Amino acid sequence: TNEGLQQICQVMKFSKVDGIMLQSPPSDLIKRQKSVKQDHIRSRYQKEVSSLLVEVGFTHEEEVSPLNEQDMGEMLGIDMACTDRMIAIECDGPCHYLRSIWTGHITYLENGRTKAKRRFLERIGWRVINLNYQDWIEATQKSQ
Repeated sequence: TNEGLQQICQVMKFSKVDGIMLQSPPSDLIKRQKSVKQDHIRSRYQKEVSSLLVEVGFTHEEEVSPLNEQDMGEMLGIDMACTDRMIAIECDGPCHYLRSIWTGHITYLENGRTKAKRRFLERIGWRVINLNYQDWIEATQKSQ
């Protein structure tokens, strides 16, 4: 699947940044990797945050790849980025957090994929700000 291919490529790139050299994948896998693009779906939450950032004068682009095309291209995207200052803003919705095994409720604990992405971005020089959707909901409810 494309998701599986994305995960393999991300593991390869994340490992390399940490100084772990893995065996290169087969050449046909590398060719397939170059044709896969991540689906970038902007949530209402992300749109609201972006609008607010524009209002306060924070210039940014949306869905920015921190890598050049030959290094995974569009397989990894930053929700909002000020590329000049290397500031990444991630709007973390429910899928970025673990669920309680007892209640099924979403916790405030980030899942491994979210932690790995932040760690990777920090290792390649980005300052990363993760915005929790639960905090956003609470803040917008208080302002109404």
